[in-house]
Amino acid sequence: MERLPQMLALRRTAELGWLRALPIILVLVMVPLDLVVLDVHLWAVIAAMPPLAALVNGPRTTAAVALTAVASCILLRITMNPGAPEHLQSELVTVVLIGAASVLIAFLRDRVLARLLSVDMVSQVAQQALLPRLPRRVGGLDCAVRSQGADAESPLGGDFFDLIDTPWGVRAVIGDVSGHGLKAVATTAAMLGSFREGALDDFDLHGLGVRLERRMRLRNDGSGGFTEEFATALLMAFPADGGFVELRSFGHHAPLLLRGAEVEPIPVRPAPPLGLLGEEHLQTLAVGRSLEPGDVVVAYTDGLIEARDRTGREYPLVERLRERLAAGEAFPGPAAVVDFLFADVREQGYRVTDDMAVLAVRVRPA
Repeated sequence: MERLPQMLALRRTAELGWLRALPIILVLVMVPLDLVVLDVHLWAVIAAMPPLAALVNGPRTTAAVALTAVASCILLRITMNPGAPEHLQSELVTVVLIGAASVLIAFLRDRVLARLLSVDMVSQVAQQALLPRLPRRVGGLDCAVRSQGADAESPLGGDFFDLIDTPWGVRAVIGDVSGHGLKAVATTAAMLGSFREGALDDFDLHGLGVRLERRMRLRNDGSGGFTEEFATALLMAFPADGGFVELRSFGHHAPLLLRGAEVEPIPVRPAPPLGLLGEEHLQTLAVGRSLEPGDVVVAYTDGLIEARDRTGREYPLVERLRERLAAGEAFPGPAAVVDFLFADVREQGYRVTDDMAVLAVRVRPA
């Protein structure tokens, strides 16, 4: 396990070599100090070095520190001076026991970290397999997307998105499934699979929405009625030239339209979230909006606007975009919009407590 370079990152000491070497350095300093200063006995400080090493090192390095501490106590025993304690032999046994316990703790801790590393790698692979890396251009549109799980240390999340070029134009989706972790990933996989199939088979967004509702109901029926999962989703359809967007919302937030220095929501008439009504009761109302070259449509999940600062104030998405456009030039592309939002929510001191995703689509300038 000591050979795994990732273990250093998990211990958070990859850049702190001095901290990992500190226990040995202290032992080497304490021994001559104990020999020189007759009325000061530092064996207890030496005995504390193996546990300190176990906090930031693996079992091999901890064992080296423990052996150094034992050797130091033996050296003090051999060179005992008149001021040394008479019970140094019992102290030597204490150091040996503390060192052995420290090595065991470091060994067990590294086993746990190795397991966590394995789970983290699996989760990264699973998330990368589910969520696509969108190309910069799809059809007549420029696009960019970015997501982050509720836990910044883990890529697992319940947000999903995709954008596909079909025979009848570009189809896009962004959504948020209930829950977090592996269960949310399984639901995300079901939603994306149905969307990718339906985007190529269903001509209109209503048929695509019915397909997603059916898939979510099948998941709920398969759970035996013990759980009721649901998902919000925003479906978008663009013609080949990108001059129009059709929207259908299932409990999802309205997207924003960036046109020049203006920022305004595109009103939608949301149906209930997917998984609550059943396909036979699903009714959606389409909303359309004409687009001009250079227009940017920004869709997002609630993790962005529900981020809060220390006072409990939610992230003012529309206001921050308007201030950014009023203060400088227009965004050079959709990637700049996405990068700005992810950076701004942190720089302004807002704490993200839910999965967050942002999808930006720009009509290619003429």
